[in-house]
Amino acid sequence: MIRRKVVIVGAGPAGMSAALVLAQAGARPTVLDENPRVGGQIFRQPPPGSPAAAARPKDASARHGAELLRRFEAARARIELLNEAYVWGVFPERRLAIGNQGGWQVVQPEHLVLATGAYEYTPPFPGWTLPGVMTPGGAQSLVKTWNVRPGKSVVVAGTGPFLLVVARQLHAAGVAVEAVVELARRSEFLRHAPRLLSAPGLLFEGGGYLRELKAAGIPVLWGHVVFAAGGEGRLQHVELAPCDAAGTPDRERTRRLEVDTLAIGYGFVPRVELAQLAGCELEFQDELGGWIPRKDEAGESSVSGVWVAGDGGGVSGSVVAELEGELAGLAIAGRLGLLDAATLAREKEQRLARLAPLRRFRAALDAVYRVRPGLARLAEPDTLVCRCEELTCSEVDPAIGFGGHDFRTLKVMTRLGMGPCQARMCWPAMMRRIADRTEKSCAEVGPSRFRPPVRPTTVGDLVQLIPFEDHSDAPAGAGR
Repeated sequence: MIRRKVVIVGAGPAGMSAALVLAQAGARPTVLDENPRVGGQIFRQPPPGSPAAAARPKDASARHGAELLRRFEAARARIELLNEAYVWGVFPERRLAIGNQGGWQVVQPEHLVLATGAYEYTPPFPGWTLPGVMTPGGAQSLVKTWNVRPGKSVVVAGTGPFLLVVARQLHAAGVAVEAVVELARRSEFLRHAPRLLSAPGLLFEGGGYLRELKAAGIPVLWGHVVFAAGGEGRLQHVELAPCDAAGTPDRERTRRLEVDTLAIGYGFVPRVELAQLAGCELEFQDELGGWIPRKDEAGESSVSGVWVAGDGGGVSGSVVAELEGELAGLAIAGRLGLLDAATLAREKEQRLARLAPLRRFRAALDAVYRVRPGLARLAEPDTLVCRCEELTCSEVDPAIGFGGHDFRTLKVMTRLGMGPCQARMCWPAMMRRIADRTEKSCAEVGPSRFRPPVRPTTVGDLVQLIPFEDHSDAPAGAGR
């Protein structure tokens, strides 16, 4: 078993920021990431030499990301980076089972930072498994990372400001964006205007995206929902309609748009599987994406030495993620004796002061772009709801009626969640469907339950140990 002072899981904005603070304080953190290059989803780097890699950053967010990547690369001598490495299990005393294509190893850090990010949420609806239907992030990745158009014509649908970003990028790549279908109503912004004005820069940036879409002739259909997709063998059309405040479509006012691509997503779900395996207490915070680890203002969870930063601890965006990563890094540096109390207090206060207006702004956005209960009713009897086990609503709904009101019970009754994804994709939607049909709250229905390995791992992957260089006897000044 290899020992480390600090291990950071995830090299997105939160993970990179935590590593930079620790490296500057004199530690040498270990950063693990599944991807071949750092940046996470938001600052994902294209393959070297590709047309996308040659493109210059076009907006403030991209330029900020490029600067963060530059700073991280400049500090590489003080950071141990393991790309294409994943954690498939967390065991008592923060022992991590880490794998890659060369084998696996157990690493035990004194401090563990989980900066695992989030994944997109799409509730089941008729036609959602057709080829050509994807998440907005999937469409963005094709264009941004690989310079590949996902199709010729697209509808971008769901809820959240991310839809505007993706629609803009798809249009710039030459894809015909027929419409942005937004669940929220424009009037809802007025009710939350005071909190939205707490971050005028971000508000202005969003307004700029809307102005660009309008100039390009791309309609934004506020208060609408896509409730079906159809086609022979692949997507050929989508059906949408105005919806009420609960997200229930008015099918008498249905419109059909002929497109070959649908990018649809209703926000993000925090990735909490590693936090749950580490024993962290979870709480349900709907406005932050669902189940998240309980943590203090510096990011330490209910388990001493386990810290959570970024969207994996509550979806709040990349700017908040960076500041949360810095807070966790500062607190850990203080625990390791690398920062004196006065410096730690000063640096922490600066980050908290910057976070306060951003969190007020985000709370207003979350109120506008909330997940509506009507989305849980879009699935029809023959709609697939668990892709891994190929279960439809007609198989799951009766089990709910017979008492399958929590993950364990429904899993035993139907096999829902027993596939490779361990319910990452199906449970967020089924949890909301159970709540809608039983009048329980999502908190009462409860989270899913993860077990190692949390991702598919072959026996061959476990045959050989990863040849980590063991620096467990390095002097304290080395930060190990």
